[in-house]
Amino acid sequence: MDKSNLLKRCAEILAGLMIVTTTVAYTSVGIRNAGSTAIQSVTGKETENRSNDEAGITSYSSEDSYKVSSENITLDLNDISGSDEAEMAENSMQICSDITEDGEGTETVNQAADNSAVQENEHSVTQAEANAEQEQKQKAEEPQPVYKYVNVSLLNVRSGPSTESEKITMLSKATRVRCVGGDREWVKIITDDNVEGYVFAEYLSDTAPPVYKYVIVNSLNLRKGPSTETEILGTLPFGNKVQVFEADNNFVRILTGDGKEGYVWKEYLGDEVVLASRSASAGQSYNADLANKIIEYAKQFLGVKYVYGGSSPNGFDCSGFTQYVFKKFNIKLPRTSYEYSGVGTKVSRENIKPGDILLFDVNGSNRIGHVGIYIGNDKFIHASSGKGKVVITTLSKYGERLIGIRRVIK
Repeated sequence: MDKSNLLKRCAEILAGLMIVTTTVAYTSVGIRNAGSTAIQSVTGKETENRSNDEAGITSYSSEDSYKVSSENITLDLNDISGSDEAEMAENSMQICSDITEDGEGTETVNQAADNSAVQENEHSVTQAEANAEQEQKQKAEEPQPVYKYVNVSLLNVRSGPSTESEKITMLSKATRVRCVGGDREWVKIITDDNVEGYVFAEYLSDTAPPVYKYVIVNSLNLRKGPSTETEILGTLPFGNKVQVFEADNNFVRILTGDGKEGYVWKEYLGDEVVLASRSASAGQSYNADLANKIIEYAKQFLGVKYVYGGSSPNGFDCSGFTQYVFKKFNIKLPRTSYEYSGVGTKVSRENIKPGDILLFDVNGSNRIGHVGIYIGNDKFIHASSGKGKVVITTLSKYGERLIGIRRVIK
């Protein structure tokens, strides 16, 4: 092989090595996801070098076109080698720098993400605290409920602000109600058991009035606690006036006139002193307060149509009406009128009281065929088949014969 061919061969080998080295460097940079700036820089310089190398190879491939001396070739190779080594070193340093910067950048991004998450959590906590504070502020600004107390013995609650409105229920003295609206004459109220309606404003007061009752039995035990198992502190005579407080099941806490405090059976207290009849009804108690409540409840059904066999506000017959009214107050009565002869205790005509049950013979058979509820002042309320509805009738003018009076209110 002559000297010219040897030089050409060396140039070709050197150019091949440069291409391989460049390819390896480019692949390494691609694997490590180097930045686009570094890739473009390396790629651009390698392309330029490769073009120069190819141009150099081409120039050596033609013996006829170029005549070069061994000295010139040696210089060119040294120049190329030195340039490429410097370029490779620079590229390597650039790649390392890119990798380092990429790692630090990733760490920086992760740190920034962590900081963002912490800030977001802190913001959420701060927002929750702000919401809680706002909610407390709103509650503090909300108007406080207004409570008042019934200051009369019995107070009608109606469905609307008018005496013509339907009567819903009755409230006893000292009952607490929540006022939610109304005007100077009528107040809209809600009771503790969620009954809603309207009452006269003048029958409510800001403080609970004292409530007084009377003993309506011959002798009433005053006990230390609300149970028959507790100690008896003394006895209260018939007609004794006491101040009453809260009730506990069947007992009520009271204060006597001479300062004794204890519990008594609440059904043995009434709003008025009533002497029991010493005849057939001797020893019988009478609860005027309960009687008034029963009568007022019965009046709510005035005008309800008469239905034979009916026992609901959709329609009543006489015994169905009486049974329905007393059931409201946990007093059980028969379903048919002829069974009423044995209920409660017998009362004479002279001792008739509101709330007593009237028994009538309607066909001359001397058997009970009709019943009603006496409401006082020679009046009684009943479901009348002749009138076709629940009505109030004058007892002394009623066409059927009264054959009995029974008292179930005690």
